[in-house]
Amino acid sequence: MQKLILSLSLLLVLVSHNALSAGITMEQCNTTVTEFNDSLPMALDDITTWVNTACVDLGNDAIELLYENRVTDGNQITQQELDAVRPSVLMSWCFGPTLSPLMQVVDNINYQYHFANGEYIGELNFSFQECIAQQ
Repeated sequence: MQKLILSLSLLLVLVSHNALSAGITMEQCNTTVTEFNDSLPMALDDITTWVNTACVDLGNDAIELLYENRVTDGNQITQQELDAVRPSVLMSWCFGPTLSPLMQVVDNINYQYHFANGEYIGELNFSFQECIAQQ
């Protein structure tokens, strides 16, 4: 669990260094994630590897940042453990000085986790609307 929190924190720091500008288009988002992906795959800890970042057009000018992560087979990470760290990660996105503006631009953040063998573990989703509700 501690490794998962560390992995998510590292991912947040990496993203914050490439904050996107207001009024982002899919083209701008794709250009930015290409920069992320140039340094991938990246080991986040001894069991988790960040393998891809993508922009997903949700329609109505809404963009989702999708982070794909692979976890070494045989570990005990479950959706329940992901859910346990969600509140603290959400607060980082909603109220962090560099992540909050990014959240407002992209509308939704989605972390997906799979084991190396392809088996789905779970995901974390954060919407800008959740941030508004927290204020």
